[in-house]
Amino acid sequence: MIKFSSLKKLFPKDKWDVGYITATQLKICAYKPIKCKFHAGEMLDFTNDIHFFGFRNCIVLIRHTSYTGDYDFYKEAAHILRQHAFKWRMLYTNFKEAALQAGLGVRAKNSLIYSYRFGFDSKICVIGFDDKIIDPPTNKRVNRKLWNRCVDCNDCSINCPAKAIHNNSDDIEHNWLDSSACDNFIGLSDHPKIPSIKKFWHQKVHPEVPKKEVNKLKTWFDTKKKYGKGGLPFDKKGYTSHAAFGIEKNGKPVIVPFCRECTSQPRCSKWNGQYPYSNPKNL
Repeated sequence: MIKFSSLKKLFPKDKWDVGYITATQLKICAYKPIKCKFHAGEMLDFTNDIHFFGFRNCIVLIRHTSYTGDYDFYKEAAHILRQHAFKWRMLYTNFKEAALQAGLGVRAKNSLIYSYRFGFDSKICVIGFDDKIIDPPTNKRVNRKLWNRCVDCNDCSINCPAKAIHNNSDDIEHNWLDSSACDNFIGLSDHPKIPSIKKFWHQKVHPEVPKKEVNKLKTWFDTKKKYGKGGLPFDKKGYTSHAAFGIEKNGKPVIVPFCRECTSQPRCSKWNGQYPYSNPKNL
């Protein structure tokens, strides 16, 4: 048996928030669809299936980070846990649902989780344990409703440059995100002020590609047609693209700036509508 309080102490409060979900709650998360398995990697997969093996009690970790593409926290969490003799596995599931079930945040109209501790500047992961976790928190704020600050506010929808957020319904279940429009803009936008993965790739990795050819890449289907299944090739100047940890250079994570407009609006963000894309040192 492992005490939840002991697990929580392993993660510094200024960087992490720690919650708990039961095996049944993990099952609930597993049956909630996800849009795409971006970071499954070497994790135990609890998504988009009917039968799963090895449901176990879990902790849910929220890591404070202002960098949108920062997934190095997976490695950081694993490093912390490897210092102790626990039997654990990093799990891949519906992380948003896990955060809700653990009472660590609430869903906003932009479809993202607003962490009670860190706001939108956060990332989520789930760790499963074979041993029973005892003394779990009893003061969970499990909130199935829309974040109250979203009521009568459509700032994220109005300011979304991809027009991907549809949140005009009073019923949160009928609000939806056009994920393909969002992802194509994040990855391949030519917006004059908002960065994209394509812009970073062209500037840092393959500047020899003619701008005319780069401008033709509007969707991820375009990149796969031209470069194959892997899309934009991060294969020069020390750059690599890791399935679980994002973009790296010489083995170290690299911050790739891209759209944060839906989390930068004045009513719900410390950024007051001006996310500092061009100066990551301010983050």
